[in-house]
Amino acid sequence: MRYFLILLVLIAAVAVALFTVPLENGKPMLDWQHVQENWQEPEKLFDDGVEGLVKKSEQTTLYRWRDPQGNWQYGQIPPPGVDAEEMSIQAR
Repeated sequence: MRYFLILLVLIAAVAVALFTVPLENGKPMLDWQHVQENWQEPEKLFDDGVEGLVKKSEQTTLYRWRDPQGNWQYGQIPPPGVDAEEMSIQAR
């Protein structure tokens, strides 16, 4: 009986984490409205959450700027005081 209660508490903790812990995009994997709309079709429950993460992680923002020698430099954070151009890079 004790192991059953421990298992039940663990399942509840995972369920709460899916609705509350923010992921890379700042949103939790599941939201209540999405679950309410798709509760009869379990295969759709994780579609938007996982797909959203994959799509978001495939796009990266980089900056490009010219160094004092006139060469193009690329990076995720431009140096201060440099006129940097923002670029979005899609993974293929």
